[in-house]
Amino acid sequence: MTEYLVLLKLDQGKIVKAIKSLRDLPENPSPGVNLQYLMNIFGTWDVAMWFNAENPNKAVDFIQKKITGVSGVVDAYTVSTFPNRKLQQGQEPAPKTEAHEEPEESEE
Repeated sequence: MTEYLVLLKLDQGKIVKAIKSLRDLPENPSPGVNLQYLMNIFGTWDVAMWFNAENPNKAVDFIQKKITGVSGVVDAYTVSTFPNRKLQQGQEPAPKTEAHEEPEESEE
């Protein structure tokens, strides 16, 4: 299944109702679609949603029929994604690597 990230812009006058409606969506809101996460975000977009879909047609159908139909959703931006690595239970994230500066050549 392909993973998708949807960024949603909400009508500020209907934001509470829209978020409640999105939270009330079932785990399988349409055939071939599984919701993973719903997150409030800050900035240009108000809410982010991760979901899996069996194919692009099912993803588009879900967005057009279920998400844009929620009262208060004024814009949706969808991107297809893929995981880089899934952490195992109890495993800590890999340490960040630091950028190393190249030594400068001296002029003689």
